[in-house]
Amino acid sequence: MPDHETVSVDIPSRYCPLPTLRHPEEGVMARRTAEWIDSFGLPLTAQQRVRLRGNDCPGFYGRIMPRAPSDRLQLAVDWCTLMFHFDDVHCDEGPTGGRAARFTHLATKIVRILEVPQAYVDGPEEDDPVLAPVGDLARRAHRWATPTQLRRCADAHRAWFLAVLWELGHRAAQSTPTLNDYAHMRQHTAAGAATLCWAEIIEGREIPERELSSPPVRTLTELAFTTAAFDDDLFSYGKELWLEHAGGSTPSGLSLVDVLSREHDCGRAEAMERAVELCNRLTHRFMTLHHQILPGASPPLRDHLAHLAHLLPGNLDWGLTADRYRNPDGLHPDAVTTTATRTCSPPADTSPPPIPSIAWWWDPLDR
Repeated sequence: MPDHETVSVDIPSRYCPLPTLRHPEEGVMARRTAEWIDSFGLPLTAQQRVRLRGNDCPGFYGRIMPRAPSDRLQLAVDWCTLMFHFDDVHCDEGPTGGRAARFTHLATKIVRILEVPQAYVDGPEEDDPVLAPVGDLARRAHRWATPTQLRRCADAHRAWFLAVLWELGHRAAQSTPTLNDYAHMRQHTAAGAATLCWAEIIEGREIPERELSSPPVRTLTELAFTTAAFDDDLFSYGKELWLEHAGGSTPSGLSLVDVLSREHDCGRAEAMERAVELCNRLTHRFMTLHHQILPGASPPLRDHLAHLAHLLPGNLDWGLTADRYRNPDGLHPDAVTTTATRTCSPPADTSPPPIPSIAWWWDPLDR
């Protein structure tokens, strides 16, 4: 594809009546995270540095926690910056041969360092240089977090890494998962819990387990993580099209649009319509549950509910502007333009979708 060719995608109207808020110190956090990454001397190419900046992690987390103190929020911004790089290098790109083994070797060490920061501090030379900044993140987290929060953090990363292995299996087999499987796995392949676990540490208040693990709160949390991840699929649709045409790459099949296209034997345009309809239905269910759960929530749980409510509109806003999707390879600024409109009008169909793995999200709250 010649450099001047671009891809434009218009996402059908997304139902999301929640407002988007921004953190006032995103620029400060961007400078700090760049300095933090540089301090470890990671062997980054110029292209990788462009992509790291383009991910706009301060903008991403600044929309989830717009009122958090920037010095504490910096922990999540630094994690996000490092993990986007880790995801690009070890999860999404490069040859599939041997990738699962390399990924597993590194992922198990990351989890152990999060549990025990002194583990692998001076690892063998063949270990990935990403482990040193992971160790720094872990030590910072251990200074602030409760034992329960640290356990939740490690468990969230295990869930993410297990889901990535599931994804790598499909990539190696060049297979597309069923909608039923993809619907419940997408929150994990997108690192939903691993992303939000830092918010509880940053807030400094432990959410009571009886509340966090209750079916209604689990439902609400899974709804938010899955909807945001499905929206990521909509943002990355144009990026995948551009890479497909530019480098002749084969679509991975690990996208909501691709899954729906295969499931319903339809073209990409219809699959996009179906994807947005599903996202709108999930958002409506989230809004209904959020209003029902909020009045009886403890202060720490209210923090969590607020983060989830900021995540949905914030992720929509971030995904349409981040260079992660607009500059697919770090070499072609504005190669992809994705536009979308938001509406406050509820979708016509708010019933549970015919997807067994997530249908329980519509169960009554008093079950």
